[in-house]
Amino acid sequence: MKLNKTSLLALALAASISLAACGTPASEESTDTPAPTATPEASTPEDSSENTGDMGVAEVAEPDSELSALVDSIYEAYPVELMMMQTTAIDLADESWLTYNTGLTAEQAELVDAGVKSESLTGSQAYSLVLLRVKDAADAQTVADAMLENIDPAKWVCVMADQQRVVTFDDKVLFVMASSELTDVNALIDALPEALGIEYTYDKTAEVEAGDAVAPDMDAPVVAG
Repeated sequence: MKLNKTSLLALALAASISLAACGTPASEESTDTPAPTATPEASTPEDSSENTGDMGVAEVAEPDSELSALVDSIYEAYPVELMMMQTTAIDLADESWLTYNTGLTAEQAELVDAGVKSESLTGSQAYSLVLLRVKDAADAQTVADAMLENIDPAKWVCVMADQQRVVTFDDKVLFVMASSELTDVNALIDALPEALGIEYTYDKTAEVEAGDAVAPDMDAPVVAG
């Protein structure tokens, strides 16, 4: 799935709404998130004319087809209806965005074959689903524990997830975090084994307190939306 002009414009609008909701001018806000780009998952050079559209913006890589289809199946089993939901590829080679989206380091990413995330394009809804395929199923729990321990439940700055849960099945690691006001993480994950014909090999939940958020790095640039 690629971000077209309409999606980019919608993302820019969502970013403006999100910043306004925080009550902090964009020029004064700072977080520990990666530098803002319209397409954070893009790994192509900015000056590559072969990989940019007529607006000069690098296109986001297509998400892995197996993982993207599995996300669709998850939402068929348990619908999550939030504004501007989109499933996008996770760039395993971009450590800043990799850590922001998955909590993994570059070394831990060596265990992963591919990944996608599903989130609202607005920054005011605390919901994130991350689905990874590991190269060796034996490493799935290692990756799952790292995600649960290191993903920042307040990565959106304005809002925060209060539920986190990670499960593994086959060679997949599924992590979901959300504000309980938006969706029930446990109900979503509990609905999947029967609906998808899978069996969890590892299952761990974390209840999130306000103090669990990662302290912002005041020297870091702002991420849009």
